[in-house]
Amino acid sequence: MNEREKILCPVCQVSFILKEPKEAGRAIVCPVCGAVLVMVQEGTVWSLTRPAHLSLEEEIHQRVDNFARLRGYHFNEMKEAVVKGLLSKNQRFGDFYCPCRIDNIPENICPCLFTRQGDVEKNGKCHCGLYWK
Repeated sequence: MNEREKILCPVCQVSFILKEPKEAGRAIVCPVCGAVLVMVQEGTVWSLTRPAHLSLEEEIHQRVDNFARLRGYHFNEMKEAVVKGLLSKNQRFGDFYCPCRIDNIPENICPCLFTRQGDVEKNGKCHCGLYWK
């Protein structure tokens, strides 16, 4: 991968240009969803993976905090309740699906596709009320 090639985020499934130097084990924050990821090299191929050293609670807290910081959003008093819902969905269904959506599909992994595509700007908050403008 040259310096201007894109790399795929395994959380939001969006490719982005990696600005940091390639280094195995380096922590990267996805600029699209805020997920903390780790660089992995297999031969000449570079990829990103979720860090094994983080607990599920640390992973989702870092992701929601990073996403809010990247977008300039804030949280209301329900943040911890929504995070608990995300953790519950992860335990039941294997990922951090929005607790307010019925379908546990990739588009509903927090931050969900609708939030990443501008729901907060349009409505002042995301569907579940985690992110506010």
